[in-house]
Amino acid sequence: MSATNQEKPVVLRVSGVGKKYVIKNLRTLPENMTRGQKIRYKLSKYEKNDFWALKDINFEIREGERLAIVGRNGAGKSTLLKLISRITEPTEGRIEYYGRIAAMLEVGTGFNMELTGRENVYLNGAILGMSKEDIDERFDGIVEFSEIGDFIDTPVKRYSSGMVVRLAFAVASTMDPDILIVDEVLSVGDMKFREKCLRRMNEIATSGKTILCVSHVMAIVRGLCNRAIVLDHGKMIYDGEVEHAIKLYNGIGEQIKATTRDLDNLPRPKFQSNKMHMMSVEVVENTNCIYNWDEPIRFLLRVYARQNTEDVSARVVFTTDSGNSVSVAFLPLHADFKAGETRDIYISVDRHNLAPGDYKVGLELTQDNPYDMYNNIDAILPEAFFLTVRNLGAEEHAVEDNSARLWRAMWGHSRIMDVTGEVR
Repeated sequence: MSATNQEKPVVLRVSGVGKKYVIKNLRTLPENMTRGQKIRYKLSKYEKNDFWALKDINFEIREGERLAIVGRNGAGKSTLLKLISRITEPTEGRIEYYGRIAAMLEVGTGFNMELTGRENVYLNGAILGMSKEDIDERFDGIVEFSEIGDFIDTPVKRYSSGMVVRLAFAVASTMDPDILIVDEVLSVGDMKFREKCLRRMNEIATSGKTILCVSHVMAIVRGLCNRAIVLDHGKMIYDGEVEHAIKLYNGIGEQIKATTRDLDNLPRPKFQSNKMHMMSVEVVENTNCIYNWDEPIRFLLRVYARQNTEDVSARVVFTTDSGNSVSVAFLPLHADFKAGETRDIYISVDRHNLAPGDYKVGLELTQDNPYDMYNNIDAILPEAFFLTVRNLGAEEHAVEDNSARLWRAMWGHSRIMDVTGEVR
């Protein structure tokens, strides 16, 4: 932190903060239970386990700082923002505020869906501690920025998710907060409106206000923020310069990921047949499973034929860390295997459409038509192996066109066309 920043007053202090959730899991039903055991089981079907979403988080934010919070899905970013926004309380630790906070988190957070847009503007303004006169003065600017003037008196429950985001950001940014908190919800809006939001955030930043921002788009972090925190599995592993935080997030300096994985004992879906068995996967031409966004993904899939099996093809399914399926590649190999035979299938995804982030790669063997999910003869979903896609092009430079700065919400939600395969 620079000496200039050190001279400015602290507007937010997070001290020893932790958040614990209790996870309930259904107990395994014992076999051959006695009557007493059955009664005890019915009285207590669930076993409880503690899960710390955040643990021992400590930092201060001074007036005018623009802080990014980055980390993989499940790292605790959104949980931390909810604690700071007072949506939920920490299990331990203390959060001190010195100023007015406006937060834009998940779509619809802080809105009453039964009320109209107009009523929600006044409700949110009142929550921020503003008088009716102050809200009246800013109301026209909010409606103009949100671009939903014709629907301002319509109940919010009838808005699209994009309209909710427009109004939420307009309220949060126009109410003149001392601290503006923005989660990764701008991905719901269209490209033009997201660029408009970024301009507004830059205006707020240059006016001396404080911004907390969560984003997976590193060009936004680099362009907007002057400091970054990296979270990993609920712990803060770095607090400092933006560029170093981006390197940590992108996986530079991480331990090398395993490029060969044994698939023999990984769980299979119940529909698994007894014809083919995937034994292992080996990632080739990449030493750490970290890819530039335009870099081919290539691997060898070793398979074993338990029976004579004809017309075998494959599917490759990409999902996010949170389990959302984003893209699929169909590989019509139409290969024949003899019983007892072990062979490798070389698969090359030459041009994928994956936005920067972390992905699980699922693999499926099919018989006959690879486009028919009911033809599966072996499958490992969702995680045969893992990979990371960076917001860097082939020349190791961050891509600066609009599609790279603001990856579209639907980016990756489509079929991958440029994929080839060969049975060896």
